[in-house]
Amino acid sequence: MPEPFTCPHCGGHDYVITLTGCNITGATVQEAFEWNEEEKDYDSSGSIIVESEGVENEGGEAICANCEKDVSDAVSAYEDKIVGGAAQA
Repeated sequence: MPEPFTCPHCGGHDYVITLTGCNITGATVQEAFEWNEEEKDYDSSGSIIVESEGVENEGGEAICANCEKDVSDAVSAYEDKIVGGAAQA
């Protein structure tokens, strides 16, 4: 198992990837609703793709979940390293 991604700014390991301009085929999407007593209405944190046959996108960015800095290049390098390491195994 590979080492976790490490943010070059803060050393954190968690990140969020946001893709833009997506075309998703054969997707299962989940959306959770939570009752907001103060608003007397439901809130949703958005939809989650549970699974899909394929995803095409125009672009995206990766943001560190800890320091909220752009780590797109670092995540790309990390993923290339993992894929390269899996090919050599």
